[in-house]
Amino acid sequence: MRMLIVDDEPLVRIGIKSAIDWQAQGVEIIGEAGDGDEALRLIVSEQPDVVLLDIKMPRMDGLEVLRRIKEQELPVKVVVLSSFDDFGFVKEAMKLGALDYFHKPDMNDRELIGMLQNIREQLGMSAPSHSPKVTNHKEQVLIGLLNGTGTRHELSETRLKEGNIYVVLFKIKNYDKVLQRYSESSQTVLGNTVQNMVNEVVSAEREIEFLPLTERMYALLISNSELKSLLASLTRVNDIVQRISSTLKRFVNIDIVLGVSDWVDRFEQVPLAYKQALQALSHHFYHPETLIFYYSHQKERSEAALNQADAYVQQMKSALAEHAHEKFMDVLSRWENRIRSEECLDETEVQKVYEGLLFMMGRNGKTEEDLGDHGGFEDFVQMSSAYRTVFEQRLGGEINASFKGYSQLTRHILEYIEHHYQDSLSLKLFADLFQVSPNYVSRLFKEEVGQGLFDYINELRINKAKELLKDYRYKIYEVAEKVGFSNQAHFAIVFSKYTGVSPKQYRNEEG
Repeated sequence: MRMLIVDDEPLVRIGIKSAIDWQAQGVEIIGEAGDGDEALRLIVSEQPDVVLLDIKMPRMDGLEVLRRIKEQELPVKVVVLSSFDDFGFVKEAMKLGALDYFHKPDMNDRELIGMLQNIREQLGMSAPSHSPKVTNHKEQVLIGLLNGTGTRHELSETRLKEGNIYVVLFKIKNYDKVLQRYSESSQTVLGNTVQNMVNEVVSAEREIEFLPLTERMYALLISNSELKSLLASLTRVNDIVQRISSTLKRFVNIDIVLGVSDWVDRFEQVPLAYKQALQALSHHFYHPETLIFYYSHQKERSEAALNQADAYVQQMKSALAEHAHEKFMDVLSRWENRIRSEECLDETEVQKVYEGLLFMMGRNGKTEEDLGDHGGFEDFVQMSSAYRTVFEQRLGGEINASFKGYSQLTRHILEYIEHHYQDSLSLKLFADLFQVSPNYVSRLFKEEVGQGLFDYINELRINKAKELLKDYRYKIYEVAEKVGFSNQAHFAIVFSKYTGVSPKQYRNEEG
């Protein structure tokens, strides 16, 4: 991988070059630039694979460089360098085609190596020392097909044909735990076993190619030129992935998580299908119990949800700056509930927000003593729990301790109720939000809180209603709506049950 570093601050460029042994990571730094004009000249003359590009520079900023790259159709992948306050510029950069973004305040050796791994996975490249090596020309051709760099002539070496082509990506669930089954000297056995078994399953199939991408990620490319029906094509794809899943579960006792693209007709469209499969697979972060994800079933990101999530991040930053730690945790809960329900940020984006917040608390990013030696977080709940624990340790006794002592799930439920008691709440809602069964929510809440979930909700609503009833500006039916009751009659029944009087009597006595 050939890389160009672009930043107007010499110390930043020196820091990036000195942070890790780039050569050991399989990276050749082919140059550096201090402004956008010089960067464009080097991109054209040196043709790097990747550019680390600062957003804010004199003469020509990073956004303009991205526009020129797009206009000139230069074949280079760009990773944007930004500060924690540049989120608006980062969003624009991503729209202009940036592959990823990276916060300069977070840069350290672990983060840079993680960034390279992320780029390799997105490009389908092998890591220099740990990932499976590309050992033959056909694998190089397939990687070129995924990345859009191959030629039609080379594709004659594969079993693929044009017509109803799908890209399927899969990874081993709980990879780090699975790897612990093997001794350090025999950990390559896992990858070899997966490859041998998958090759065995697909060996008799027409129009299919299997490609190891990294030690954690594998690709299947499946074409269906002889099947004219899209339903028949998808049925075939489903049959293949189910056989692979059941084989690995049966013989190696591992589960795999799969992302399936939509169909494409031509080889030139395969990079799009690859991107779709990656996007589908990324939803495992929010749905850890689901094992197969289809791009065609995924909802598009909501611009409104993204804007609200951005607003919450700004509120959290302001709360930290003001040392309003209780407010910070309150907004954090709102942000987490928002991104979880809308799935508007991917895993990398979520983690960068958490690390940016940690940076504002006085220490860069995640550390082993803070979060343990994670090889990576499997899902949102695991990541959220780990970072919340660190936040509470950092902020100390200034956080409201009212929910402490409960499990992470119960605390999430209590916090959600606190901010959404006026909305329609149900066991199914909490089960869907937190990816557990409704019965588990009900049982755990009663065990830990000491009362049923809806008793707790109704009690909270009635206490809120008591305060509102003292304000004669609100009619009783308006109070009912403000605390989450759909009609005044139901509100009156519940209010009388918990207070012994009707809402009207309470207002007359307390008003």
